[in-house]
Amino acid sequence: MKTAGWILIVIGALAFLGAASKGHSVFGPLFWIGIGGVLIYLKREKEETNEKRTAVEPTAPKQPEKPQLEEEKAKTKNVEQFTPVTFEQKEAALCLIAFFAGYNDDLTTDGSAYMVSYQSAIFFGIGNYKETLIAALPKYQDADKLIDTVLTIKDKKSREFILLSCYDLTKMSGKAEAYEFLYNIASEMGYGKEKLHKLIDQYSDRILN
Repeated sequence: MKTAGWILIVIGALAFLGAASKGHSVFGPLFWIGIGGVLIYLKREKEETNEKRTAVEPTAPKQPEKPQLEEEKAKTKNVEQFTPVTFEQKEAALCLIAFFAGYNDDLTTDGSAYMVSYQSAIFFGIGNYKETLIAALPKYQDADKLIDTVLTIKDKKSREFILLSCYDLTKMSGKAEAYEFLYNIASEMGYGKEKLHKLIDQYSDRILN
């Protein structure tokens, strides 16, 4: 898997240079570079998981049962805050975030980039991150289709999570093309540069406080 990832990165890089020199869209080559990066991350995570399999997981203590009234309130609260996001939209979101993770080909950032990508599965309630991502990637070989699917997500919290995750990965890589791509997507979502950075500042303030 790791070898295949590097092959895709090399192919994507060559395609990027060809497309850029001819003035063609570079989204396609960048997407393949992103996929290559994802495969490398998955291979690394798999190796780390195999090393930890021998460890014995502690048994979680049994939580006391909540009163029935409290459970009903919790269920009502969750229903009120939830805006439906389809599984297809979740797949596209995972692929887009993984694509931005692919910009981090530096050994000092690739581990952190994987963790940011993995958090997207937790946010969208997907337990089998690796399997879902691998199955979804072939569906979005066309970068335009990927972006169009993500743009159909109307839930505000989901949109902001996607933008903030992509920003974190872009900041890690520090690459100008990643910033440009992020700003274009944010603009399509209704977040111009000023509004996007305001969102980022609000997010940073919540973490610091």
